[in-house]
Amino acid sequence: MIAATATFAALTDPASAQAVPTCPPETGSACTNNQTQNDRVIAEVNLDVAVGQLNVSNGAGGNVLMGGIRDTAGALISRQTLAAPVTAQTNANINGVTEGFVNSATQATGNYTQVYTEKATFDVNSTQTATGDNVSARTNLHGPTTHILKGGEVTSAANANSALVGGPSTVLTGTVNQNSQTTVFAETVADIQYIPAPMSFGSQAAANAVQTNTTGTSHQDLTVNQVNAPSTVEARTDIYVDNGWNLAARAQANANRAALYNAGGSMLARTNQTNEGRVVADARAQTNLQGQTAVHARAVANEVIAGNNDIYLKLDNTQINSGGVQATATYAGVKGYDSYVSSDAVGNSVTGYACANCGGEINFNNNQVNNGAVTATTNVNIAQPNRNVAVGANAIGNSATFFISGSGN
Repeated sequence: MIAATATFAALTDPASAQAVPTCPPETGSACTNNQTQNDRVIAEVNLDVAVGQLNVSNGAGGNVLMGGIRDTAGALISRQTLAAPVTAQTNANINGVTEGFVNSATQATGNYTQVYTEKATFDVNSTQTATGDNVSARTNLHGPTTHILKGGEVTSAANANSALVGGPSTVLTGTVNQNSQTTVFAETVADIQYIPAPMSFGSQAAANAVQTNTTGTSHQDLTVNQVNAPSTVEARTDIYVDNGWNLAARAQANANRAALYNAGGSMLARTNQTNEGRVVADARAQTNLQGQTAVHARAVANEVIAGNNDIYLKLDNTQINSGGVQATATYAGVKGYDSYVSSDAVGNSVTGYACANCGGEINFNNNQVNNGAVTATTNVNIAQPNRNVAVGANAIGNSATFFISGSGN
């Protein structure tokens, strides 16, 4: 039998860790975490290789807290403050023929909290503040004479504030506050000669991100407050492949994002999001010969998703955007078959749903104000006739979607 536990470990940087004492549930006390990062954090990988297979994992974190609670009740009071740059950079020169997969993940995170909950009652009181110069993740994959025979995945992700909480059979309550005023930048650049297999390239940037996922028989009662002050959040993907059989280039940028999921009980959520910064997503691809190429850019200032796979959802949502939102997708090709190119830009977006087969009920109060320009642009230039070209551009100031979802049976 595993004893009831609530244990956390705090990392001031990826290379060191300090243990936070186990929270004794019998005393009813809460774990307390206070982290402040005042100097820069840099993670850099430089490669010049000829290999059969390549796996790269490169991460930089300002303040990191990871923990879990199981078979008991507990609480967490956490304060994380970032006042310095956080940078992750991957530079890879690949030579010759690579017969295996090429997987590369580069991630920079200012403040990060992750809590796993299982058969637990957990109350969270978390505040994350990022005011450093920048949080940036960059990948440069260079191989103008290289063949990557099995394809792969290359990603860059930058997040100023990030919180992930959840697990099975959980009662989750509390408040998550996130405040950001820093440049958040993610970029993936690639130049490869030949890829006869599926391969995706992506970049993702977010100022504030919260995700909860409670499964089994669970309940949520949460407040999420997110503020992105004047700043720039940008995701950029730019690839050139001379001959690619199945390529994807994606870029996604969010100022504020809250994704809340529950099952097996009621879900109560209060979300407040304010953005005053620029949000930019730019995805570009260029080929000479191609089988299928998909290019997608998505930029959203404020986004909330609240989904309950049970009977009841109550959502009070307020979103205010005054920053510009811009998504650009560009494809330039010479000869090939199928091309799918699209861009989506949204000022404020909220989606709420409950379970139809459970007799679902939704109670919502929604207030959205968009004062910023929203622009979606899609560019396609193909020199010779292709088999199929699908193009789209969608720009929306305020979007609200609420529905009861069933299994279709």
